[in-house]
Amino acid sequence: MELQDLLYEKREHIAWVTLHRPQALNAITPEMIRSLRLAAEDAHDDSNVRALVITGAGRAFCAGADIRVLNSSTLADFRDFLIVLTDVWSFIRTFPKPTIAAINGVVVGAGFELILVCDFRLAATSARIGSAEVRINQPMTNGSTYMLSRLIGEAKAKELGMTGDIIEAEEAGRIGLVNAVVQPEALASTVEELAKKLVSRGPIAVAAVKQCFARSRDVDIETALMVENEAATACFVSADQKEGLRAFLEKREPKWSGR
Repeated sequence: MELQDLLYEKREHIAWVTLHRPQALNAITPEMIRSLRLAAEDAHDDSNVRALVITGAGRAFCAGADIRVLNSSTLADFRDFLIVLTDVWSFIRTFPKPTIAAINGVVVGAGFELILVCDFRLAATSARIGSAEVRINQPMTNGSTYMLSRLIGEAKAKELGMTGDIIEAEEAGRIGLVNAVVQPEALASTVEELAKKLVSRGPIAVAAVKQCFARSRDVDIETALMVENEAATACFVSADQKEGLRAFLEKREPKWSGR
């Protein structure tokens, strides 16, 4: 793969993506977003990959879209960029495997949208997090108002979205925006610990739970029950279900096949 402004590696069933424009606080360019799509597609298609981690190089996770690029864009350019951004964010949001945002530093704007589409968000104490788009007269996009209000409640979501305030990591943890806040030197190991725990579980079941959450978000309880029972039935007839039961009875670690 020809990747620009992005590092990509796979190890121990985990795909690691690092946004890599540290001199620009990993601000997003069209080249970076296309590279992110390529890396995510590779992780999606690789049956050996069972979790995806996204982080940033240097002292930032992502400072949003590159303002200098936006400043020289025409309306047509902006619309094209928004279409590409929406496509990639949607691809990650619906990714069938667990996704983790390792927030190593400041994250605002489109970077904030990126962490919202991930399943888990772990932040270093040095991280600063917010939407901030209204500061340049832009609204949040790509479903951010939808996801943020369901994550932290509508009142707080409106506050962050309409003021553009950037909050400290501890506050993000307090309001439930991130799953955990750790010291910067412990972020990588904490993320890896979570990722390894996720990949140690039945991959079909983990994907099913993720899909159930997505499909049950705005339905009644009866529909949610149907969705979960369908998922349970599909898992029950899988080879991994039999392997999981045998491993439990034999008191050993299961060897998942993804089938």
